[in-house]
Amino acid sequence: MLSLLAMLWLASTPVETPKASPPRAPPPECVSSQGRTVCGYQCKTSTSGTACARTPYGVCQVLAGRVRCWDPPLVVIHHPPDSGAKPECKESRGQVACGYNCRLFQGEVACNSTPYGVCTTHFARLVCWDPPESVIHQYGADTARPRCLNASEAVSCGYDCKSTRTEVRCASTPDGVCRIDDNDVFTCFDPAPLLHCDHSAAPPPN
Repeated sequence: MLSLLAMLWLASTPVETPKASPPRAPPPECVSSQGRTVCGYQCKTSTSGTACARTPYGVCQVLAGRVRCWDPPLVVIHHPPDSGAKPECKESRGQVACGYNCRLFQGEVACNSTPYGVCTTHFARLVCWDPPESVIHQYGADTARPRCLNASEAVSCGYDCKSTRTEVRCASTPDGVCRIDDNDVFTCFDPAPLLHCDHSAAPPPN
């Protein structure tokens, strides 16, 4: 029979719960077409062949008669947006682009490499910009949305953008600053990243 002291010690000792194992990615698939076999994820087949994404976070679509596959960078896989944004591919006049926030404009097509970027139009062209990976590692889903600013024919994207009549500059990080002196000289500064991410496992693909 346990003594009262032993019973009290057992009651006060925290019980360690086993750590949950990281979620496992779905198994890849293999598809054969026209005498060739390919393996991966989101595999698609067209009259010109078969292709697969390299990760379960990628996307494959049949556009302009071909299978187009694209995988997001690792920083996005480890820091997915709260919005649940998914990569996509779009086609315009035979040109194909894949990524996030894809835009079509006057026959052009462009996408961001991350869901935290921005695309804009300027002088009949598409301009897309993404924050540095160090910013996404630091802020994750809370990464501030950059903006684009133009001045005459010039355009720049980022943070704390400033412009004169003909020039524009932006910082590359949300903590960065840009200033213009009385002689219209730009000074932009971005603090050095101080966060290092150690990822043990990627989140489960949706």
